[in-house]
Amino acid sequence: MKGTALNSMAREFMESLISAILDERGNYIFVSKPWTDYLNLPAEQVLGRNVLEIVPDSLGMEVLRTGQPVTAHRVMHNGVPAFTTYLPRKNKDGQVCGVFLYVVVDGISNARDMIRQMEVMANEVDYYKEELSRERGARYGLDSIIGSSPAILRMKDQIVQAAKSSSTVLIEGETGSGKELIAHSIHSLSARRSANFVRVNCSAIPGELMESEFFGYTSGAFTGALKKGKPGRFELANGGSIFLDEVNLLTPTIQPKFLRVLQEMEIDPVGSDKPKSVDVRVIAATNIPLENLVREGKFRSDLYWRLNVIRIQAPPLRERKEDIPALTENVIQRLNTQLGMVVQGVSSGVLKLFQQYDWPGNVRELQNAIESAMNMAKTPVLQVHDFERLVQRVNSDHRRAGNGEGSHFLKNTKQDYERDVLRDALESCGGNKAMAARALGISRTVLYRKLNQYGLK
Repeated sequence: MKGTALNSMAREFMESLISAILDERGNYIFVSKPWTDYLNLPAEQVLGRNVLEIVPDSLGMEVLRTGQPVTAHRVMHNGVPAFTTYLPRKNKDGQVCGVFLYVVVDGISNARDMIRQMEVMANEVDYYKEELSRERGARYGLDSIIGSSPAILRMKDQIVQAAKSSSTVLIEGETGSGKELIAHSIHSLSARRSANFVRVNCSAIPGELMESEFFGYTSGAFTGALKKGKPGRFELANGGSIFLDEVNLLTPTIQPKFLRVLQEMEIDPVGSDKPKSVDVRVIAATNIPLENLVREGKFRSDLYWRLNVIRIQAPPLRERKEDIPALTENVIQRLNTQLGMVVQGVSSGVLKLFQQYDWPGNVRELQNAIESAMNMAKTPVLQVHDFERLVQRVNSDHRRAGNGEGSHFLKNTKQDYERDVLRDALESCGGNKAMAARALGISRTVLYRKLNQYGLK
């Protein structure tokens, strides 16, 4: 296309916009008809004058000074808002010799439409950022760890201290004791909290796939490999944290490669001859003390010492039974939301039952027991008979211990249940004993005898 035709088209384009051109001093040397309409001034009163005389809010002089473009800057003229973009003009030597400027949006109505669209876009960005954070970030924080026992308070203090560092953390504890909550809390409190938190259950990865899963692979690395290759878990966690649950199940062949990652912060993707640098904080968890596995020759001692820089022990539930009431309330609240129920709590007899049991499955077993009872209960407050299997386990434990307390405990729990039922019936009947007896399906004589038996008035 010839230069004259191109110049004609460019001028036609500029004339169609709310646009203007400034010289090196910031004076108008071109204004379009839409621009003069917007200013409500004839062109002859604008050309040759400085931009700040016409539009005091203009950034034209600032762009001349800095040489940097400005996009959609809001200005006001005669009470009418406009969003103006400024582009520096440069000569052959690269020196700023003027400014192109054009209005992106003008008028209150158009400005409001743009602002609404921007708000929608901002809300969408915030939503997807939140979804991404939920998917790739830590889901739980320190407040998710329920309890105020000395063991829990000590552990929370260790979590806060560990979050200040980037050193490797080893979390030890029984199954169901909350090791993953500890890992989430460390990441969410750390300087890496805005980066990825990658969770890996080592027991779920077959031994022959561990290398490619953890370190990734390049194109054509093996039959069936993706054409573009695939990043490994360590690469996905770059800049953030990786949580290795059940790290005790790492195969003997993969352990030395993990050691190299921890020592050099480099990974070797399968099929690549070039290592990749990574910046990852490793948080590992095990339900079997690694020290025992080292003594048995099942875990490398050098890898153990690299993992065991900061060690946190998750206390079992049997060692913090004073936390059971708070844990029970929290579990019921969460399950009410998840299951659409309105369970109000548990009776005192149930709490006594919980205290009698050692909870080998820890908090996870407690949640399972409560959820099972909630699905079978017929009253808003869970009673001892709603935990039939748990009562059986408690009595079985007592019989195995040979302390003769099994039948005695069962008798006590039944009495606790009966007392709770009587008290609830009296309260619901406003203290009217005749009504309470009818509601319970017993005679008033039996009711009076039971009330005297349990000291209820």
